[in-house]
This record gives sequence, structure tokens and C-alpha cells, in this order.
Amino acid sequence: MAITIKDIADKAGLSPASVSRILTNRGRFNADTAKRVRELAESMGYLKNQSAADLSQKQSRVIGVLVPSEHTNFADEIIKGMRSKAYELNYELLIAFVDVNKEQQLQTVHSLLSRKVLAIVMLAVDIEIADPVFNLLTNTDVQLLSVSNQLNNEIPSISSDNYDMMHQIVNYLYENGHEKIALIGSSNSNSIVSKLRRQGFIDSLAKHGIQYNSDFIWGTDITYQTGLDAVKHFGTPLPFTAAIGSADIISVGILNGAKDAQIDVPKDLSIVTIDGTEIAQITRPILSAAKQDFQLMGQLAVSALDEQELAPHAVFFTETKIVPSGTVTTLNKNN
Repeated sequence: MAITIKDIADKAGLSPASVSRILTNRGRFNADTAKRVRELAESMGYLKNQSAADLSQKQSRVIGVLVPSEHTNFADEIIKGMRSKAYELNYELLIAFVDVNKEQQLQTVHSLLSRKVLAIVMLAVDIEIADPVFNLLTNTDVQLLSVSNQLNNEIPSISSDNYDMMHQIVNYLYENGHEKIALIGSSNSNSIVSKLRRQGFIDSLAKHGIQYNSDFIWGTDITYQTGLDAVKHFGTPLPFTAAIGSADIISVGILNGAKDAQIDVPKDLSIVTIDGTEIAQITRPILSAAKQDFQLMGQLAVSALDEQELAPHAVFFTETKIVPSGTVTTLNKNN
């Protein structure tokens, strides 16, 4: 026999109405009482009819999440943050993967919208204003939020400040004697994040009086192969002393490509990776990183949707910090 709210109420010594409000996150209750009721419900095997609960509240507790099908390890971190906050606030996540194929994207978004979701969160998804997917999303009543990417003034976003991040990285490398610096993986002309990083990179070089070399911004795809190919593309000896990898997976490719070419890291090539996720910690040497707080981005995303105070133009920046490690050396200024 299925466990009912009345069964939980009898066990908890509360009224069924109070238990119902706790399990549907309505009203205010003592935190210990709410926790005890939820733990009782779970231990007793209670299965909530979420569709019925949503109808009774006239508001869904389901958040749709669009994730690029091209795997990115930082998306995992964002989802971890979203999951922890969703559990705390009694929301559910419905995760869907989107391909580069426009028809598939439209089908996926239509499917999410048919599930009566409260909101759709896009994790590092690039959508152009003229794109049919963008038109479909912005012509619904569903709240939209972009995480780890800034799209435009019509969709609020939570991300790192990619422009400022590049200033931090270039400043760090410059302080360690590097003036010939390459940016690998940010030459995609359509990506907003890439545009912000390129401009931050160029402006930071200019601030230090360094001549900008357009050839030193190379590679479009956020893949391991991009890092490997970068070393082959520039050849040996490399024309720069430091490289910035636009994602950890690219930086691992640069590191391994350098080893294949018998380039010593960090003696002959210093590397700073952007993201600083777990894979940046398992390389040898460990990658120096501009670390982004992806789990915090995920937590803030759910909190912001819960508070329902997201204006279309809202942009929230989380902190980025430089974490020095074994892939950056200090050069003599005469080098």
C-alpha cells in the first residue's frame, strides 16, 4: 500500500496539512521540523505526485537544464551546485543535452517546455539572437537563465567576469617575466565568452606595453585535440614563453603536446589553464589555474530562480582566483 501524507503526519505528530505544506515547500516551518518530516517521508518510501503538487500550487517545482552534448567537465560542477541547492529548496532538475544540430535543439527545447517547467537554465550554451531556438525560448512565459555564459540583455546570467579574468591571468604571467603569451581556444568569432576573453587579453597586454600578435590567439574548439594541435601548429622552438588554455581539457592537450615535442614545462613553456576543475589537479605537473567557482554558480542559479527576482539584464559575477602550481616559471627579464 502506498504511503500517504496522513501516514507521515501520524508518525511525525503533525497535521496532514502541515506535512503537505512542508513537502511542497509552502509556508514557514522550523528548520528541524521540516528536516525531520522530509527524512521521515524518505525513510517511509513516500512518493510525491509532483504534477498534482504543481497544479495545486499553480507553479512548477521543476527546473529544466540545457547542457551541451559536447562534454565539458565544468558543467558537472555546475550541476553539482544546482543539485545541492535544489534539494535544499525542494526543486527537481530535468537535465537535457543539446547538440549543435538546430532541429535537435528545437526538439529538445519543445520537450522541456511541454513538461511544465518553472525555468530553463542554459549551461554554457551559445545561442544567437536570430536563432530559432532563441526565438522559441524568449517567446514563452518560462524564466530563462544563462550560467557560465553571457548571452544578451534579454536573458539574465551568472558567470565569471571573463574580461577581468584575462587581466588577472596576463598580470600573473607578466609578474613572472612573461611577455610573449598565447591564448589557445578562444578564436571562435561567434562565442560571446571568447570575444570577452580576447578583448580582455588584448587590453591587458596593451596595459603592460606589450605588442599584440594576432597569430598568438589560436584554436576554436574546446577539446583536448585543440591543445595537442596548438603545439604542432606553432612548432619548435615555440614563439612564446607562456600559453593560456581556454579550458582545462585544452590545457591538458597543450601539456601533453609539449611533452611529445620534448618541450619542458615549465622551463620552456609556462601554462595557465582556465577553469581549475578536478582534471587540472591530476596532471604532472599540476596545472596553474584561473579557478572558477562553478558549484557556486549552480547554487546561485537555483536560489535566484527561487527568489524570482531575475531581471532580463541582470548579470551576476562569481569570483575567479589565480591558483599557482607547477606549470608556471619565473623568467629573467632579459629572456
